Amino acid sequence: MHTAATKRISQLVRILNTTRGFIDLNQLKNYNTGSLGTMTRVVVDRNAGFCAGVRRAIRGTEQLLSLPTPPGRRVVSYGQLVHNRDVTDDLAARGLDNLNSPEEARPGDEVIVRTHGIPPQEQQLLRLQRAEVRDFTCPRVKRVHGQIGEMREAGYRIIIVGDPDHPEVKAHLGYAGEDAVVLPKARDARRVIKGRKIAVFAQTTITPDFFHEVVAALDRRGLQPRVVDSLCPFVARRQRWIQKYSKLADASLVLGGGNSSNTRKLHALAGANGPAIHLYRAEELDVEKILQYSVVALTAGASTSDLSIKEVLSRLQGAGALIEYR
Repeated sequence: MHTAATKRISQLVRILNTTRGFIDLNQLKNYNTGSLGTMTRVVVDRNAGFCAGVRRAIRGTEQLLSLPTPPGRRVVSYGQLVHNRDVTDDLAARGLDNLNSPEEARPGDEVIVRTHGIPPQEQQLLRLQRAEVRDFTCPRVKRVHGQIGEMREAGYRIIIVGDPDHPEVKAHLGYAGEDAVVLPKARDARRVIKGRKIAVFAQTTITPDFFHEVVAALDRRGLQPRVVDSLCPFVARRQRWIQKYSKLADASLVLGGGNSSNTRKLHALAGANGPAIHLYRAEELDVEKILQYSVVALTAGASTSDLSIKEVLSRLQGAGALIEYR
């Protein structure tokens, strides 16, 4: 005699066979019996994980670490290379050291500039220390530096929308001039003094909605800002993904470093639509808790390794969850 759970599983198998793997999310919710591992479906963002800029920086760093170095010569990162502890711990185990200031560099050191970039003044200080500077700034961030410089030379006052304590914003400020202003909130638009043309840039990882909100606040003050689209399309794409699928799912799972700005924003966007869990690393996964939900949306920050994502999915799949990429 079939149990109710068995009947539901049989029905689900028939749906899978007839739709070749595609099931409406709301339809699938009816097939979770409440038992652990019983047809919990994990819908995974196919673009989750390392972005191109992070992947480039890590590959370059790994290549430097693989080369023979003379005694006393170090491979060091100026600041945290990426905002993910698993990644940085792995690189440290391979021999990567960290610098907290340019003055700590030694002659001959291979000094890696992190993905977020650094101000040009600090690059100059590193070279004065006779260090070999390896610039792994994200190409998109590098492009923004050039645009900021162009607008500044054209007589614009630079406005940057973002977190003033974030390393990327600090790097932008190095190209923006002493009269640049950082706006962390829309209400801070009142700090911008009228009487001069302004160019507005965004920290690449903020949400488009927040950026447009600040620009609108500047418009209302009659400042007529010239807006430069400096948002990262890779980050924006996964933000749109989690906004969509967190509404359809019963819960969301976001994997990434606690100090990762883009990961925290993904978590906040998911949390606006329902239960959202932020995992800093795979070891924190509570499988039983996740498998109580029928449908779970999973994404990860731009500095989260493929290995971390695969480990989480492997544990969930091993407990009976269905995994689907979208």
